[in-house]
Amino acid sequence: MPIHRGAAGEPSRDRSRALSSAAGTRAARRRNSADLLLDAASALMTERNSVHITFADIAERSGLNSALIHYRFGGKPGLFRALLERDAGGVFPHLDELIRSDRSAADKLRLHVREIIRVYWQHPYISRLVAAMTIETGSESARFIAERFTRPIADAHAAILAQGEAEGHFRRVDPMLFYFTLFGACEHLFSARHSLCWAFGVGEIDEALSRRYADHVASTLLDGIVVRACGNA
Repeated sequence: MPIHRGAAGEPSRDRSRALSSAAGTRAARRRNSADLLLDAASALMTERNSVHITFADIAERSGLNSALIHYRFGGKPGLFRALLERDAGGVFPHLDELIRSDRSAADKLRLHVREIIRVYWQHPYISRLVAAMTIETGSESARFIAERFTRPIADAHAAILAQGEAEGHFRRVDPMLFYFTLFGACEHLFSARHSLCWAFGVGEIDEALSRRYADHVASTLLDGIVVRACGNA
């Protein structure tokens, strides 16, 4: 097809705009297909309270061909990784800003716990997703989670704990043990829904409960690490 040229021999502005628009449409279509697949996987995991979903499930919910999962993500591990990044990756800009702020260490810890539990509440399958991705400790997915999520969050914890100790408010705490204590407390409400249902008669975790739980976890953690007037017992 001939290219229409202007007086200087360059492609006409109309032609250039058309080419640019077509390229933008193709890029948007690619982005939209990825978003639709992620949205479908997220909805299915939330509804079923399980990460055991098939390509056929995702295709049916999204209205797209299941082959697109391989094309866009390279398969289910890539889909899971992209979903985790989309749902939880946004924590880090807020965490970096929090660490740099002038807030006390105790305030930083409270806000950090609230943010973590907000993510679990909005995406209740996250803990199961991580467990499914890390069944094999030496897998690429397990290393991705450790490097992308665990390490920077653990570094942030170390910074908060060091600040609290310097302020004379926190006793010395092992950051590694603190990391596992914090996340174990934060995620269990969302991974143990059977206990909520059958032992406590709670069918759904609403926003009010998630906020109450965040305040409870933060207070419990702080009570365990603050310096007491009578000593560190």
